[in-house]
Amino acid sequence: MIRLLLPFAILALVACFATTVLAPFVIAAILAYILSPLIDRLEERTRLPRAALVAVFAVLLIGTLVGLVWFLEARLAAEIRALRAAGPDIVQGAFAKLVGGDTLDVFGQVVEVRALAGWTRLQMNEILGRPSDALQLLQHAIEGVVKVFLTLMALFYFLYDGRRVGPYLLRFVPAEHRRRTREVGQNVHAVLGRFLRGQLFLIGLMIVVNYCVLEFIFRLPFALPIAIVSGVLEVIPLLGPILAGAIASVIALAHGGVGPMAGVALAYLILRQLEDHFVMPFVVGRAVHLHPLIPIVSVLIGGAIGGILGAILAVPTAAALRVTLDTLYPPLAVEEPLTLPPAHRSTPHAPAPTVHTPS
Repeated sequence: MIRLLLPFAILALVACFATTVLAPFVIAAILAYILSPLIDRLEERTRLPRAALVAVFAVLLIGTLVGLVWFLEARLAAEIRALRAAGPDIVQGAFAKLVGGDTLDVFGQVVEVRALAGWTRLQMNEILGRPSDALQLLQHAIEGVVKVFLTLMALFYFLYDGRRVGPYLLRFVPAEHRRRTREVGQNVHAVLGRFLRGQLFLIGLMIVVNYCVLEFIFRLPFALPIAIVSGVLEVIPLLGPILAGAIASVIALAHGGVGPMAGVALAYLILRQLEDHFVMPFVVGRAVHLHPLIPIVSVLIGGAIGGILGAILAVPTAAALRVTLDTLYPPLAVEEPLTLPPAHRSTPHAPAPTVHTPS
């Protein structure tokens, strides 16, 4: 068993210390895992070489990305800059409308809303980053381009050679354990693939739905970046949707008052309930459902180990671990109460019948 777990333990240790370097390859592996079934089906139906299909897919993917950047970049960049500049004013306006003034009394201490706005500006500058010189800005831009290039290159290699990973890893498993390991791997593959594809679909769906609600129903400013952030936060269970709803509600409060804020909060609540009860069971299925505490603990541990990427991968990892444990250690059947068969049940002795004989 030690020999079996040692390579995976070494890989996990390396991943913990090199999350920044491995991030493009991990993202590419996840995307390839999601998209590989599509390439497999096309290969079966068209009988074309896999290399040709991957090349065509690469051209289509790059074209789609360029088109989205060209279509959304102008508006998205303008709204992000405006949101970044108006952030403190949004907080100040929201607090002023919420408390009905420019000051807030907290346990006898008077806090000025303007001071909260200034603190918010400092926090936003630290979170979003604000390069002070052109050289630092150029460095970040180059790093971003290199990471995107590495991700695309690794994605194409994983799509082309990804099917060889399983048989290669199986070589390190002792022969007597390979059948069981293959069974576990197939179960994890089925559940994890459905989970990741479902999450990707949910992110895209929630971005579109949230944008339509915020833009066309509430006429909220910064609808596009808020919708994108809301969709991305879907990968963080429980805390992500709450944070997304809070961001949209605060902007609605600053823009229109308490009424629009309540409407936006109610819309996010309804959308979340519809997702949980109708979309999620249909797209992801019941097979990956975990106890409500497990995703929260997993996200916290994953974030502490690997940052944002670790938090994103925490829930799929927990789901894969649960499937593995269920396969190796099946749950016990519910024991029925012990009952005796009718022939052996103890019954009170009836009195012997009285026989009357003729005298």
